Amino acid sequence: MYNRNQLEILLEKINIKDYEKLKKLEIYIENLTKWNKVINLTSKNFEAIKHIQDSLMFFEVIKNPSGNLIDIGSGNGFPAIIIAILSNKLNVTMVEQNIKKSAFLRDTIYKLQIDAKVLNTNILEVPTETKFSFVTLRGLKCNCKMQTKIHSLLLTNKGKLVIWTYPAPHLKYFKLLHSFSKNNKHIHVYIKEQAEQQPI
Repeated sequence: MYNRNQLEILLEKINIKDYEKLKKLEIYIENLTKWNKVINLTSKNFEAIKHIQDSLMFFEVIKNPSGNLIDIGSGNGFPAIIIAILSNKLNVTMVEQNIKKSAFLRDTIYKLQIDAKVLNTNILEVPTETKFSFVTLRGLKCNCKMQTKIHSLLLTNKGKLVIWTYPAPHLKYFKLLHSFSKNNKHIHVYIKEQAEQQPI
């Protein structure tokens, strides 16, 4: 489980002191716990604080993110829901193929009233007309087909791919821009191969 003091400490570390955002995090955890009794969203030894802590690494490597973000395999909402709650400048799209998990995500978005939407589909079927500032990937392998699709979804020269994994994968169409490790967790930021390196 968790307590409010733990959440406050985590948010203070990324310079967020906002009661409404703290309350939304609590609502999210409560809703996740409720749904988890009906469908399998997390493991039996699930600890919300650890998953929130992992998700917050996004804000430690991407300062003041803005634009739009697409999260692949959103499942239980980490990191996409956390990012949507805490960022005022990001429009978040969650891609989840599982119907029940998509229903959970939509219910959570409704209850939190955050700027986000859910696509109940495979990432390979997502239209490429919209280009994204960020693609996030946690808990999934980035195979060749997925790399190609992500490449087509990202903004040229500005779009970034953010992956939680260890070690940093060697991606055919991307260049590693930055890696960050904390509490034995790892996050890596990539840009398109043809793009010049740019500050995070």
